[in-house]
Amino acid sequence: MKSIKYLLVGALLLASASTFAQDVDYKTMLQPIAKELKANPGNSLAAKDLVKKYAKTFKKNPEALVALGYEFFNAKTYDKANEFSDLALARNKTMGSAYILKGDIAAVQDNGGDASMWYEQAMRMDPKNAEGYVKFASVNRKANPVEAENAWKELKRQIPDFPVEAEAAHNFYLTGNMDKAIEYFDKCDINKLEKYRLSEFATAAYYAGNQKKSLEIANFAAGKYPAEMGFQRQAMRANNELGNYQEALASAQKILNDTCKKTTFDYNNYGQALKGVGQFDKAIEQYNKALELDSKDIKPLQYISEAYQAAGNENKALEYNQKYMDKNENATPSDYAKLASIYVDKAKKGEDAAASIAQANKIYETIVSKFPSIAGWAYNQAGNGSSDAGFDDLGASYYQKTIDLYANKADRDADETNYLIQAYQLIGYYYWATKQDLEAAKPYYEKLLILSPDDKNAKAALAPPQETPEATGNE
Repeated sequence: MKSIKYLLVGALLLASASTFAQDVDYKTMLQPIAKELKANPGNSLAAKDLVKKYAKTFKKNPEALVALGYEFFNAKTYDKANEFSDLALARNKTMGSAYILKGDIAAVQDNGGDASMWYEQAMRMDPKNAEGYVKFASVNRKANPVEAENAWKELKRQIPDFPVEAEAAHNFYLTGNMDKAIEYFDKCDINKLEKYRLSEFATAAYYAGNQKKSLEIANFAAGKYPAEMGFQRQAMRANNELGNYQEALASAQKILNDTCKKTTFDYNNYGQALKGVGQFDKAIEQYNKALELDSKDIKPLQYISEAYQAAGNENKALEYNQKYMDKNENATPSDYAKLASIYVDKAKKGEDAAASIAQANKIYETIVSKFPSIAGWAYNQAGNGSSDAGFDDLGASYYQKTIDLYANKADRDADETNYLIQAYQLIGYYYWATKQDLEAAKPYYEKLLILSPDDKNAKAALAPPQETPEATGNE
């Protein structure tokens, strides 16, 4: 670990010549022991005579005893590792590395509570030993993130020049707490961050939804490490997300012209960039390359479908989307909605409009049955699709389904309330603007104002003189 390296460098700078000589002696004597222990994992009697001689020679050297303990630890002989950590503490109760060894033993035995206790003891007894803080924070990063963060703050106080922010950011990144990771990365001097930490920074920003930050870091890192295509990949992905397709294409060309091994990620993202600039046929070529590289990855099938849909070829879009869905054992609401949207596009073109919109709505009904918690969203989407295709009455019937589902529900949650608000907005607008029937719209707008007092259309409809209705909520 980098923290261990940090401590050893500091120790060497302060060591006297005699101490350094003794350090070399115990490390030299440890080598044959380590070799034999490695060959006999879990055997507490391995290297018995060598261990006995070593322990006698260095019985007054707690550092040497901990080093031997770690050799037993590496050989999965945890009882002996613990024995030598105890011997080290008997010589020096402030020996932080001995407590850390005990914590490591507990950690590999899946005893997070004891591991945390021993690392905390290391922090208390040896406050200038950074490793105790790092490991305490690491073991607590999920179970007790507040305590973990307090450990980082205390480490900064005890050892101001230790790269606390970078270590903390790395730990939060590993737990998936991307917002916290970004918070600590932002406190770092970006010029001093190692290559892998820059990668973590860009990735954390991406998954936190901050594509601009991800792109900023990826571009910086790509400039600093021009031969590292990983940063070009991150830049390409972020640019695609931001709609900067020309910039994404530039990164794609650098990757494809490089000698690096090409991945499905490369071809898929290159395809997304090509689709973004309207080069649909070329995009499909790249998605097919991704399929050739990994036939088990079904995502390119959906990308091909989306490219055909964007090109206006709904029949081919349906063909590939169906292939994707047939192989997709864990289809999400978004997957179903994308399939439905193709039928809506067909209906909007007048291609078997009634049959196409019926197919779309059948898919939305499937979403309702499979994902009942978002039934209101699905009904509203079905209503929107129907209305967009010219079937306004059918659309209104789906908004009514949302209203029937939630209007009198006592334990309605926030999402359900939002679906209900949208349904009131949409059906109110349908009666007021489309049907020109203000009286029919009023009951819906009255109920809407209870939930959303500032709704412009509702206020306009219920407060003559009438204003020109705005098409709000029709998304």
